[in-house]
Amino acid sequence: MKYLFIGSQSDERFELLLSLTRINSDDVIAALYDHVVKGANESSAAIMNGISMSNFNRAFKKLDTVVATVEQIKEIDLRKLKSVKR
Repeated sequence: MKYLFIGSQSDERFELLLSLTRINSDDVIAALYDHVVKGANESSAAIMNGISMSNFNRAFKKLDTVVATVEQIKEIDLRKLKSVKR
């Protein structure tokens, strides 16, 4: 399942999610930012930042995997919270 979508993340959330990865290329980070925060389409984000689509896709998959894990943790916490309230 894909968790990241065009323009779907805030600056703060993007920075926190990125901190959970080993992505460190400024150009790749800028392309990801342009896509998931600013709303540029994938190919435009890659071209504007001078990276290949393969590098963009690789980094996007890594970041999306982190988001998936964070969402799974949130679901576990929510279930636990709901069970405590009962």
